[in-house]
Amino acid sequence: MKTWLKNEHIQSNLQVKRIPFRDSQEWHWNSAGFLTHHTNRFFNVVGVRYYSILKGGYRTQPIIDQSEIGLLSYLVHKDTDGWWILAHAKVEPGNVNGAQLAPTVQATKSNYEMVHGGTDTPYLDLVRSAPKPLYNQLQSEQNSRFVAKRNRNSVVLVNKRVNGQGSQFKWIPISRLLSQLAEDYAVNTDARSVLTCWLFTDIYALRECLDGSGRFANILTASIESEDTLHADKALKDWMESLNAKWQTNTEIISLKELGTDWICNGSEITSAGDPSLMIYQIAVSCNKREVHQWDQPISGSLTKSEIFLFIGLYKGTLHLLLQAKLEAGNRNGFELTTTVQAEPLTASNLEIKYIETAVKNGKTLLDFHNSEEGGRFDRCVSRYQIVWVDEVTEALESPFHRWVSLSQFSAYLQKENILTNELRSAASSLLCVKDL
Repeated sequence: MKTWLKNEHIQSNLQVKRIPFRDSQEWHWNSAGFLTHHTNRFFNVVGVRYYSILKGGYRTQPIIDQSEIGLLSYLVHKDTDGWWILAHAKVEPGNVNGAQLAPTVQATKSNYEMVHGGTDTPYLDLVRSAPKPLYNQLQSEQNSRFVAKRNRNSVVLVNKRVNGQGSQFKWIPISRLLSQLAEDYAVNTDARSVLTCWLFTDIYALRECLDGSGRFANILTASIESEDTLHADKALKDWMESLNAKWQTNTEIISLKELGTDWICNGSEITSAGDPSLMIYQIAVSCNKREVHQWDQPISGSLTKSEIFLFIGLYKGTLHLLLQAKLEAGNRNGFELTTTVQAEPLTASNLEIKYIETAVKNGKTLLDFHNSEEGGRFDRCVSRYQIVWVDEVTEALESPFHRWVSLSQFSAYLQKENILTNELRSAASSLLCVKDL
């Protein structure tokens, strides 16, 4: 797998360099003070003013406004020797390692409608014509960098392993893909999201894909069907409703020129000394393995590494996840549930620091890996993911913003939109490769 990804990266001849905004051939500042494409498609970079619970007041930031719904879809096939999946070694400008495993189809609407003037999206017709996908639901993207962005996550069962369209596509046993989920920079965030959405909502497929994978696999499959929960469904619903009644972002779209004195907006970048985790600049890209071989675009960068912790444990033998209700600038419908900790080290709250200290002192780290988030829009924005086992699932570990959620409740949330964050779906995907405790 690593050799395949490395070869695809080499063959792509990917070249990325930063350029001044004025040197862009495709993007400009419009009259509203946004960075926009000359076709008025793809996305805009805009400013937002919103209320931050963490800061205890209003703040501003640049953010990506991509109203088009993207398509993330895997083709899968069930054969006599088990499940197969059509993996895509996708090269993106912001990826660490260049090529990472992606869904079979990973495309914005502008891309698959060929606004770029390049080639079409392989396997698009198979995905869009599927009468009854195994999974099909809108889910949010990273709410800290996108405003109200959603992608359609889907999995389509095909009756044969259709021929590949280029060396970047390869049918592999799903066990091979799952084994990569705790490897650094191997599986992109979109692939993780789709796998989580499908396998944690399809108990039959989950059993077959994890067959013989060890004790923890048995815990996963049993927990999805278990009715033992620390909190009743209604109690969790009431908790989320109470948070939404008390707190709102009141997000307002503003010009990038109205970000205020905390931000520097010059000819080469948009940055803030107080928030090195978020910056915007322009890149020029050349790549032999994309629909067009040359383009330029704005991209979101970072000078820091995010810390993501997911606490898990057993309550009455049923797996539970300690989830945080989080409200970010780009949330569409109020709070969403995310990992126990989803923090930038330099701006982490006292509550987040407390949970990090608990993980170090009292937890058992089952998995520890790095992932670069959304390489099409983010430039080497790295998160360190840690899955932490705790021996006691009790309310003592909760906070006003944290609750234990059973795996069956987590599964039910995946069948709805805008409840679970992209970071949580990425973290949860790695549970599919845990062998034992």
